[in-house]
Amino acid sequence: MADIVITGLGVVSPLGNDIDSFWNGLLRGEVPIKPLDYPGTAVDRSLTYVVDGAPGADGEIGRASGFAVEAARSALADAGIDLAADGADLTVGLCVGTGNGDSDLPEAERDGRRKLTGLQWFPYGISGAVARELGLDGPATTVSTACAAGAYAVSLGVEMIADGEADVVLVGGAEAVSRPAMGAFMRLGAADPVHCRPFDADRAGTVYGEGAAFLVLESAEHAARRGHTPYAAVLGEGWSCDAFHVTAPDPSGVQAGRAAHEALERGGIDPESIGAVISHGTGTPANDSAESRTTASLLGERTDSVPVAAVKSALGHSGGAAGAFSCVTAALVTRHGLLPPVGTLDKADPECSLRLVRDEPESPRGTTLLVNAYAFGGNNITVAIGAAQHPGTTSEVPA
Repeated sequence: MADIVITGLGVVSPLGNDIDSFWNGLLRGEVPIKPLDYPGTAVDRSLTYVVDGAPGADGEIGRASGFAVEAARSALADAGIDLAADGADLTVGLCVGTGNGDSDLPEAERDGRRKLTGLQWFPYGISGAVARELGLDGPATTVSTACAAGAYAVSLGVEMIADGEADVVLVGGAEAVSRPAMGAFMRLGAADPVHCRPFDADRAGTVYGEGAAFLVLESAEHAARRGHTPYAAVLGEGWSCDAFHVTAPDPSGVQAGRAAHEALERGGIDPESIGAVISHGTGTPANDSAESRTTASLLGERTDSVPVAAVKSALGHSGGAAGAFSCVTAALVTRHGLLPPVGTLDKADPECSLRLVRDEPESPRGTTLLVNAYAFGGNNITVAIGAAQHPGTTSEVPA
């Protein structure tokens, strides 16, 4: 399989709606959490990680689609792709992950705030909205493997390029805070009343977040012909399914571990090259414990030395967008050589044996980053990301 590289990034996030704000906020360990106050989502003013000044949602499309359009547009611009100039000679595919899609639209009709027509009733039209708004005419798909969907979209995009279906593929995820999303987490008793605290001894659940994250994928050869320097390369991906429980992870972590081993095997990656892990890290007791055991089993004697990041402390749990946010983070870590700290970590759970990044950014201990995403239904995926032909530069922590 040809080398697949990441050449563009775009985000709409609680940390800001551009890559610099996103990255600097992660490095500073920011925790932009606030009481929820948005029409159609009121659930006892629960704390959430929301997007301020959200672009894109003009009333004809839902908030998630609006986030996706803007993040995807930014990613294409970052990759130096001008569809108006290059579109005739370029097939651009699209893979979008989401959990609840544009469920805010039917909720608005339910509340009497608007009337819906036609396709506005269909909540999973994000890929259609992005393709229409950006003028894409390549293959497009939406994947909804719950909280792993954004990472699955990255993997599907890799396959799309490898199979020759597109020259370039926009991949990512989008999610918006909505009553169904909030209600589901609260009904499960999985909402933390303070903030998202991955691997903390006092964690009590996750905290919902929203936004969109997109990456531009293409072959290394195609990027070189365009003269564009990649952020990183997608080295391998592995999927598995627990078939254990509708919502709870398999505590043994056997299938989650299988996904990681498959990613390494497909990429021909030496496990000793694993330099860091971007964890799924939801803050729920069951998920963090299972992921800790799985990751420690994979790393073995290197568990004490390989740093682990958990970006949901800064972003909340953005459902179908979460895995895409983690892949964007991994691409930035590869370029800049720094891992963001877990900003909400106060007292690490002694049962979670991982070497968590605390207080200040750290450098990876090897060339390969593993991105984990696990989801309801037992959906597991690991994406291995590492240096492309041009590793990039290092950066200092911003003031």
